[in-house]
Amino acid sequence: MDVLTFISELIKAVAWPATAIVLVVLLRKPIVELIPLLRKLKYKELEIEFAQEVSELKAEAEAIAKEKGEEAPSIASTPSNLLNLVTFSTRTAIMEAWLEVESASVAVASSFWGKSPNEIFRNMPRLGEYLLQCKVIDEKQLSVFNKLRQLRNKAAHAQELDLSENDARSYVQLASDLAKHIREA
Repeated sequence: MDVLTFISELIKAVAWPATAIVLVVLLRKPIVELIPLLRKLKYKELEIEFAQEVSELKAEAEAIAKEKGEEAPSIASTPSNLLNLVTFSTRTAIMEAWLEVESASVAVASSFWGKSPNEIFRNMPRLGEYLLQCKVIDEKQLSVFNKLRQLRNKAAHAQELDLSENDARSYVQLASDLAKHIREA
């Protein structure tokens, strides 16, 4: 093998890896800026979609509390049994937290009809809108209510869902605060 053949073979072998490295170096900053915009990222047991939505929901709830001049939701106001449940099963804690919101909603909605809480209200698809009509919650709280329901449905129906305890705690905290507000209305 002569020198020119050796150099051309060396260039062939190094061309694609070198190109890939150059692209990564050149595009590193734009790629890093795009990461927060991802709706869902799943790699092995890591799932980012739920975490992002819980963070957005938490920020929305804090904005609502600030707007009304109330304290931001805190872990201290969350029932300890739900927080303890997070360490055993994040999915179960989310389901139980949603049941707390749902039972508070059903109890208040049925009280307007002078009836005891039953399955009719529980299965009512527009329970949040009914609470809005009755002035139990406002538009922003309705948005939180609907997002909590959507996240609960994701947690209930996803086959593989590995949530961090912090995300589950945030969900439980938000759900408990909304349930408390609905009961006190």
